[in-house]
Amino acid sequence: MENPRSINEMISQTKRIEENNSNNMEHLTSMEILLTSNDYARSKDESLSKTFYKLQEKVEDINTLTKKLLSDLEDKTNDHESIH
Repeated sequence: MENPRSINEMISQTKRIEENNSNNMEHLTSMEILLTSNDYARSKDESLSKTFYKLQEKVEDINTLTKKLLSDLEDKTNDHESIH
């Protein structure tokens, strides 16, 4: 991608996604507390917990991919700046 404005806009949008990801993780942490009983940190509902942990795993994957995309985009802006 050659257009620096497009790259900068993509960086801006990706940072917004990253902020949203952070909010999602906060919500998941709160939900995890609600799903866990006080006795030995066991789940209150195994079926819900199984689905919840799948969701949590996917959100973590999205966080990783978002960070990778942001890094790649920032590398592009650095490459473009070093050329000029």
